[in-house]
This record gives sequence, structure tokens and C-alpha cells, in this order.
Amino acid sequence: MNAIEHKEKRIRDLVNHPWKLQTLFEDKSKWNKLCASMDVIGDTQIAINDFFSLPSFSSNTGGYLFLYGLLQAFFLQQDAINHLSEALFNKQIDWKNDYPDIYHVRELRNDSIGHPTKRGSDKSFHFIARYSISNGMFRLMSYYSDLNKHLYRDVNIQELKEKQENSVIEILDNVIELMEKEYEEHKKQFTNNKISELTNGIGYSISKVYEGIYNNYPLAEMNFSIIKTTINTIKKEIENRYGKFSALKGVEDVIRRIDHIIQRMDRWINENNLLNNNDAEVFMDSFSDRFKELERMLIEIDDEFK
Repeated sequence: MNAIEHKEKRIRDLVNHPWKLQTLFEDKSKWNKLCASMDVIGDTQIAINDFFSLPSFSSNTGGYLFLYGLLQAFFLQQDAINHLSEALFNKQIDWKNDYPDIYHVRELRNDSIGHPTKRGSDKSFHFIARYSISNGMFRLMSYYSDLNKHLYRDVNIQELKEKQENSVIEILDNVIELMEKEYEEHKKQFTNNKISELTNGIGYSISKVYEGIYNNYPLAEMNFSIIKTTINTIKKEIENRYGKFSALKGVEDVIRRIDHIIQRMDRWINENNLLNNNDAEVFMDSFSDRFKELERMLIEIDDEFK
């Protein structure tokens, strides 16, 4: 795995963080553009690597196909990075002004294999010298209408690779830096707001609900109301951090079970059917276990956001 592939993997990790993932997934067009772009960045890098592992070739031994493939892979990778920027930051890359090296690669591709038979409004026409094709170079002859003359360029393929690779690495580094900064800014909002502290005192309320089952404790309903309010507050705080509490599948599963328990307990309390209710006791036992599980998850969330 080379530098570009490492950086593409790092972007995937950042994109798939539950907080970022929920935000991106709300816009299906952007999400699918992003996914396609990440795939193509990696796929084209595989193609580029494959070209430079080829044995010697010429125009008679696959040279045109290999050269066309390499230049097109450069171009596709550039497009993918541009569309990655659009999907993440709503911003297109200005190749010509900000990344002149990669713009040179882009224009050379357009001249040699993109639109060689007509560039612009008959502005120029281009010809790859068949005899010149090899792993290391090719010669491009270009006729410019406004100059009324032919110009020749000997293209060093290794230099093209270096221009492409250096620019791509710089752009991906910028993407990673922006995403990491965005995430750090998001985390700072919750540094001093520990979600796990919301569970303080719930053990007391749980014990009072049990007393309602065993001894008809008159404030069992009030304490159960405190439990419900706490669960709803936890949900909202998780949503503040991740967009939706469903972003965390483990948390979502635990809360689904807790919600079911609360629904059943509510019914028994409203029907004044708590005293000596064996089913209610079993449900509260399950609630205590699920709540302890949730508490551990909330501590993990606090660790992430500190």
C-alpha cells in the first residue's frame, strides 16, 4: 500500500465515523458521489501501480493500450479527487492555479489521448509518435493553428507520475487535515459535558420502583418518571454528538430494549398493577442489566469526546 492508498484509507476511516457518516448520509447524491470518488481514487492508483510494474513494451506489444490506460487513470483520479472535494466541502479544485503540476498532467492527457484530433475550435491537433512509445517516454507532435507550426514534446512518463502523485498526496493531506479539524471542533463542544453523568442517581430511582413491586411504595411512579426522563435526555445528547442515536448500533440495540421495557412498565404503573407483579420484577431485572450496559457505552462516548 503506497502513500496515496494509505491516505485514501484514512479518509474512509474519517468518513465512516458515526458522527460524520450520519451527516453525509442525509444527502444520498453527495453520499454516493463520495463513495464512488473514494473507490476510483483507490482503483486508479492500482492501475497506475500496475503500469509501472509492466515489463518493457513498445507500440507493437501493447504500448498504445498501456499508455492510454495510464493517462486515463491519471485523469480519472483527478476527477475523483475533485468530486471528493465537492461531496465533502462543496468546493471544486482549481487545478490550473492551485496545482499547476497536476494541471500539466491533465492537459497532456487531453492533448495526447483525450481530444487529439481536435482541441478547442480547431485550435490544435496532436499525434503520438508510434516509434517513441515505451515504459519511460513517448513523443507528442502538436500542430497549433494560430502558430501555423508543429511543436514536439518528449514526455517523461516517470516525471508525470511524480507530478500526479505529489499533487494528489498534497490534496489528500489537506482533506484529512480539514476533516480532522472539523471533528476536533465538534468534540470540543462536549468536552466538559459528560453524558455518563446523566445516569447519576438512577440507581436510587430503580430501587424505588422495585419497592413499588414489593411493598407498594407510593413514589414508585414518580421515580419511574425520572428514569424515563433520563433515558430521553440521554437519547438527545447522543443525537447531539452523532446526529442520531442509531449511528451507534450497539447503543441503538440497547435503547430499543430499554424502550420496550419502559412501555410495558408504564402500562402496569398506569393500571395500578405493580404490587407483587412477577412480570414487572423480571422486566426491571432486565432494565437494570440493560442500563448498566448503556452506562458502559456512555463512558466510552465520554472517552471519545474528551
